[in-house]
Amino acid sequence: RLQDTLEALRMAMGKRRRTAPQECPSTCIGCGSKASGYHYDAPACCPCKTFFRRAVMQEREHSECLKDGECERDQSLHPCRGCRLERCLDGGMNPLLILTIENPETNPVVRRYLRKREEDVEPSTSSDSPSSLEVAILPKRTTSPSVIECTIDRVIGALLYLEKAHDDLRGSPFHPDPSKFRLDLVISSKSLLSLSMEELQITSRHSGSPRKPRIPGTMKDWPLADLLFSVEYMKTFEFFHFLSPQDKIALCRHVAIMCSQLTYAFFSYERKSGVTVHHDGSMPYNGYISANLPHEREMHHMTIQLLRDLELDKKEYVLIKALIVCNPAIEGLSTSYKVKLEQEREKFTKSLMSYVLSRRGHQKGPTAFTSMMGLVEWLTYLMKRHKDWYVLRKAVTYVPGKENPESIIDDVLLN
Repeated sequence: RLQDTLEALRMAMGKRRRTAPQECPSTCIGCGSKASGYHYDAPACCPCKTFFRRAVMQEREHSECLKDGECERDQSLHPCRGCRLERCLDGGMNPLLILTIENPETNPVVRRYLRKREEDVEPSTSSDSPSSLEVAILPKRTTSPSVIECTIDRVIGALLYLEKAHDDLRGSPFHPDPSKFRLDLVISSKSLLSLSMEELQITSRHSGSPRKPRIPGTMKDWPLADLLFSVEYMKTFEFFHFLSPQDKIALCRHVAIMCSQLTYAFFSYERKSGVTVHHDGSMPYNGYISANLPHEREMHHMTIQLLRDLELDKKEYVLIKALIVCNPAIEGLSTSYKVKLEQEREKFTKSLMSYVLSRRGHQKGPTAFTSMMGLVEWLTYLMKRHKDWYVLRKAVTYVPGKENPESIIDDVLLN
């Protein structure tokens, strides 16, 4: 079943390999003059691109023909502003690609665009396909005002800011002492993401016994560091602070390793590496992972390959990462907190679907979104498999009387 999951993901994304660049379109959909290329998902000239952006940003309705219908009767005339905007929308210009819109939920151009998309899919509204507009931002019906307030740009902007802090922590000189970082203590302590580089150096220096100088390329114990940093990342979500201590531990035990795996996989993918590479340039097994180590190949090679097949960008990555954190299906969570996590997950799911549709179009978007959900399932499988592997490893290496103090790795992977 697990191999089937991997193959299904590859087959789904194999059809989406990059093809040759599209030829420049000949006619602008807004004014009929020569098009300069594809702008906001539609063939247009530069003046119509500027006109459309200005209409969206300044929230201009331009809902009526200023020439009493003459633009429709004589197509050779240069259209008025009302008809020009209507042609832009009918031709497929997507205002959601302008991610700096302040209030898209009230923007008249965005609302007109979504109404047109609803008309386009009206015959198939009974389908359960993920292409339904019910999963896009600004849904027709919603019971949560917070979902409406969290527009795409705000959600993504906040997650990108958080990811930058996470990446800075991974690249810092801080290296944790495993005996000093237990899961319960990490959860209750101040977030490391809020510390300056100087404070991180002091924390690292006093986190345990003096360390011997390490050879270049092995500065950090990366499995420990990435697991710790993933918990620190989770602590920055507002909902996390409303969970009970038991629910925080249950959540971290389930998703911290998944966040860790996705983080170093995307870091490696961005650097065009086929295997895991860390900030200090080190690689597991010096970059060569034998076929006799299937679990290590899954963790340090196959996940990166899936990201490459998906052609994932950073905005999609941070939304998927947030989805992983908001998992209401974890055993042991209180019912009230499951509801809270479900609301958070719905917000990120709708933002991801909307962004994927705006980036990849309404034809390829639903397939890509489904494959991204498959990526979450793949990481869930890896998490369970890694825990089984770690338990077996601990059993094989166990020596009575020489037990090491329990670290955050033990707390996460042995439970």
